[in-house]
Amino acid sequence: MSSALEVNYKMSELKTIHEIRLANTRKLMKESGLTRSEFADKIEMSYGLLSQYIGKTPTKNIGDETAFKIEDAFNKPRGYLDQSEVSSDSISPNGSKGFKNFDIEEFKKKYNIPDSEDAVIFSNIIEKPLVISKRWVPVKAYSKMGMDGYFSDMGYEGNAGDGYVPTHTAGDRSYAIKGTGDSMYPAIRNGWYVVCDPDAELTPSEFVQVCLKDGRCTIKEFIGIHNGVLNLLAVNGGERITFDMDEVESITAITDIVPPSQHRQQHPNAI
Repeated sequence: MSSALEVNYKMSELKTIHEIRLANTRKLMKESGLTRSEFADKIEMSYGLLSQYIGKTPTKNIGDETAFKIEDAFNKPRGYLDQSEVSSDSISPNGSKGFKNFDIEEFKKKYNIPDSEDAVIFSNIIEKPLVISKRWVPVKAYSKMGMDGYFSDMGYEGNAGDGYVPTHTAGDRSYAIKGTGDSMYPAIRNGWYVVCDPDAELTPSEFVQVCLKDGRCTIKEFIGIHNGVLNLLAVNGGERITFDMDEVESITAITDIVPPSQHRQQHPNAI
């Protein structure tokens, strides 16, 4: 029996599909010569959402639909972002890429493979996670957002005239809000939609909708609640904002930021 085995990966180099997509998207942006803002424009995504995907400390994974959008925008074949980068030391002597020789006995010892068991050849084909079908949520009517970032709930749930936008993660009670004006630029652009989910967990550094008891609502970055005080950051800058919890009517997590091209006036499943 040969003492060497060709495998597609060194075990120490195995990465998750999300890590591979993150690395390839960052590489694509660098090779394109585009700034992050220009890259966001090209893939029809808000700057803030893109930062959540590929920023210094990402808070979201690049899912299938987002990966497809990036590949399509740059005319890349489907699955381009899923390909693990081949390094120079993984090129075999005959010039083929993707295989690495290593000591089979060392491998079996490291991973506790008994001598009675056959060695396994690991494939670089990574099974994609199950794609969750999109569902549609109603757009809720609000007054126009002012330059101070506040708006008022008009009390209309948007089950007809305001249309619908898609979501992959929000729950049954979720709804959408249309951003108007530039008070939240560049994170949320004029005409884009945010999906709010009353049942989602509040997560620090992510966006939330805060409604006050005086009727005003606003969208801010959630920091936390400490000693009965709600701490927030302005979406379009670093200004820190606080509210006494006695002033707060509700805090709702934002799960999606949706471009206007995804809006539908009628429910797509309506007969």
